[in-house]
Amino acid sequence: SCNLTGLWDSTEYSVAIRCISAVSIFWSEWSRGKRASTEEKAPSEKVDLWRVIESSHPAGSRSVHLMWKPLNSFPPSGRILGYKIQYFPENNAALKMTNISTDKKIILLLNEEAYIVSVTAYNSAGNSPEAILRIPSTDERSSQIIETVRTFMTSEEVVVEWVAIEPEVTEYVVEWYEEFETDPFGRSWQYVSNSTNWKANRKNFKPFVCYNISVYPLYGNKVAAPYSIQTYIQQKKPSEGPVADTGIPGKNEVTIKWKEISKDKRNGFISNYTIFYKPEDGKEL
Repeated sequence: SCNLTGLWDSTEYSVAIRCISAVSIFWSEWSRGKRASTEEKAPSEKVDLWRVIESSHPAGSRSVHLMWKPLNSFPPSGRILGYKIQYFPENNAALKMTNISTDKKIILLLNEEAYIVSVTAYNSAGNSPEAILRIPSTDERSSQIIETVRTFMTSEEVVVEWVAIEPEVTEYVVEWYEEFETDPFGRSWQYVSNSTNWKANRKNFKPFVCYNISVYPLYGNKVAAPYSIQTYIQQKKPSEGPVADTGIPGKNEVTIKWKEISKDKRNGFISNYTIFYKPEDGKEL
């Protein structure tokens, strides 16, 4: 017999054997392969958890969109069967609620109180560590920890850099989405630890489209106020120009008004408007 060691959890292996006698220099043919899987272990890592909080409804409740990324540990500990979502008012853990989902998102309808929410992944062997976030109460106002955020492009990457006024903050979440994205679940996010910059492949962004980018500082499970900016990875001239209206001219003057170009036609940031005018049948001024 032989004990095989160093095998990965929850992995199928194929084993075959051949032999050689002590007085021969030739090996036998391989035996028919035997397939078997190693046992699963409980997930060892927590999921990446994020949230989008919508404005309060007239009745005082609010929709909290929770979303998380699947575990990407390698080697895998086993097949994820589902996720357990738990939440309760921060001041009353006895009111804990539990939901089970096989999806990687859920909408919670919460009142104006502060809540603690957690998500764990589970397989046949057990649960992962909890990913925990605190949902602030509706009347909380967090201080601004990030002083400034800027973006720039390289030939292959989008780079976001920021300056924080509290150096003890070591974890952040960078969130980005297209300006006209209305589905909270359509947003992307990534955790950043021990750094004040983040890079992403330019291929993940569309040219001539405005993106909202926010950087959120984290204090443990508490999310502080974000610093948000808008950016384009590539710009071009607007798809259409403004339509001018002169109104009623005065004796020696006229007021020219125009509507802003719609955002979906701008293809970049409008830096200025140039006005051309001339006497009728005269030279342009």
